[in-house]
Amino acid sequence: VQLFSGATLIAQNDDWALDAGVDDLRIDLRPTSSKEAAITTTLDPGAYTAIVRGVGGTTGIGIFEAFEVDESGDARLINISTRGYVGVGNDVLIGGLIISGDTDKTVTIRARGPSMAEADPNLTGLLEDPYVQLFSGATLIAQNDDWAFDAGVDDLRSDLTPTSSKEAAITTTLAPGAYTAI
Repeated sequence: VQLFSGATLIAQNDDWALDAGVDDLRIDLRPTSSKEAAITTTLDPGAYTAIVRGVGGTTGIGIFEAFEVDESGDARLINISTRGYVGVGNDVLIGGLIISGDTDKTVTIRARGPSMAEADPNLTGLLEDPYVQLFSGATLIAQNDDWAFDAGVDDLRSDLTPTSSKEAAITTTLAPGAYTAI
């Protein structure tokens, strides 16, 4: 895993136990395999990009996770985005989120495709018509195809509104717990 601020590489790791911040890595967040990567660092407010690759060009299914481990103060981890291939069956793109504490949180979950070309015109094979589902365990609690038809569209912040009508978005209030978006 490599961590960037803009084009500047600020941290990288291959085997988690070799990370400079390994002593700061909470025991419950330590990978079970020595071959997995982890970076523990304190970040200034801003946007960052993490890139996950297979060592030596290897490929396979992996997972990217980001945790805010210092919950003191006003700083909050407010967004995690992952770009990946979306297939069918077992090849769907899956994201997980956890609402902590004892207060419900309003979240927006987006599934983008066409608008990604606006940020990088060199991207090809973009998903033309994304669809998103939100689950609590095995229970489907929300779904959307074209964002303008979401029941919570009036609650969608203008800065989070997809630029393509074919993209999907869900705005909903969630109780503390674990959720999966597909």
